[in-house]
Amino acid sequence: MSWLSELEALPSVRRAVLAGMDGLVIESVGRGGLSDSVMAAEMAALVRAMQGITGALGEDLRRFTLATASYEILAVCFEGYCLGALIERGGERAVVGQTLTNLAMRLVDQL
Repeated sequence: MSWLSELEALPSVRRAVLAGMDGLVIESVGRGGLSDSVMAAEMAALVRAMQGITGALGEDLRRFTLATASYEILAVCFEGYCLGALIERGGERAVVGQTLTNLAMRLVDQL
């Protein structure tokens, strides 16, 4: 069974990616939007870019959201990994966000 099958089952999720902070894809599911390798690399780059501000706060980045006119990327960062979902704008953001968080908590013990 795929780690990301829960996300793939949500109607508004176009793509979901589990990536290392090196930007490499560990697992992905989806059907469009952008490629899994681009999404993984860009999520890792965003995490690195935000290290200055999160470091100044004395905290690690836990989650971020990026929105365009058509799409949103919701991401949860944990233990050297980033788990993100590309959803259609206006999609079930709360459900996707909760699913990402729950999945990340389970993956901490498995990765």
